[in-house]
Amino acid sequence: MRLIHTILEYFRLFRFHAVSMEVTIILIGALIMGQYNLSLLLVIFLIGVFGHICGYILNDYADIEVDKKSNELKKKPLVSGAITKKNALIIAFVTGFFTYSLTIIFFPYLRSIFLLILATLLTIIYNFYGKKIIGSDLIVAGTVTVFCLFGASTVNNPFTNLIYIVCLIFFFDIVFINVVEGGLKDVDHDYLSGAKTLATIMGVKVKEGKLIVTRKFLAFAYSLRIIYIFTILLLGFESKINLWLSEKYILQIIAIIFLAAVIGGSHKFLHLKIFDRSKMKRLYSGINAASGILLIVMLYSILGLEITLFLLIFPVTWYTVFNKILYGKPLQPRV
Repeated sequence: MRLIHTILEYFRLFRFHAVSMEVTIILIGALIMGQYNLSLLLVIFLIGVFGHICGYILNDYADIEVDKKSNELKKKPLVSGAITKKNALIIAFVTGFFTYSLTIIFFPYLRSIFLLILATLLTIIYNFYGKKIIGSDLIVAGTVTVFCLFGASTVNNPFTNLIYIVCLIFFFDIVFINVVEGGLKDVDHDYLSGAKTLATIMGVKVKEGKLIVTRKFLAFAYSLRIIYIFTILLLGFESKINLWLSEKYILQIIAIIFLAAVIGGSHKFLHLKIFDRSKMKRLYSGINAASGILLIVMLYSILGLEITLFLLIFPVTWYTVFNKILYGKPLQPRV
């Protein structure tokens, strides 16, 4: 039993439940550019897994002292001492080595290597200096955008307008996820520790169990969602997608339903009165799942039925199954 407990703690350190999200972003970038070689897609998958593990280990390593200030986060592997900092750094180094090795062997393109280096630098900057840099969540969004471009770069062809639009969607969605959802979800200990997140800078705080969200922060959050909606609409007018001006009525209805879910969920998140981290994590998961499904539905015309179904089923199934295994609940990771 002790061995099983230790293995589970390592997988919690890896944030293994969230692997599918980043891997899916990289795969989407590759698929949009026409990468359909299954062997190479598997390599891209492994690069995403190793890169994810390395990045999140460094994130937890850098946040140990901040996480100690939150009672709910004291069970995290490095905070609780279940895993030593030395072991964590060794695994981060090994997974980082595999990430670069696979890239150099299978995708020895200058653009791919440059984007991987850029993603690495952005990850390091955010993990170790993010709490001290105002607006550092933009770095996370930039990193995710680079992930998508990295996937696209595995096909050694010029980038298309389509891949740039998709990257913009990822960018503004991730900014909202990290600045707004993440900022509110972590504001209790960020506020107490003096962390300079955009949420705390704009006056968001928890007082006597109540979540206080300022008008300034609400205006910023809704502006992000408006830009996100614009990029989604723009994607639908792309010639290869041609959703809004076609007779693809079923796809249009599905897209509108999930867009409404994203907007409605975001509105509800922003107007929570009581600071309830568990409820926030459920909303967080639901909103992000809806935005992911929306994008994949939008890309149906170029992905085809089989790939679309895989991208719809894989990330959600992976996320819920590993959440259940690691944390006991399908939508509430201990992060």
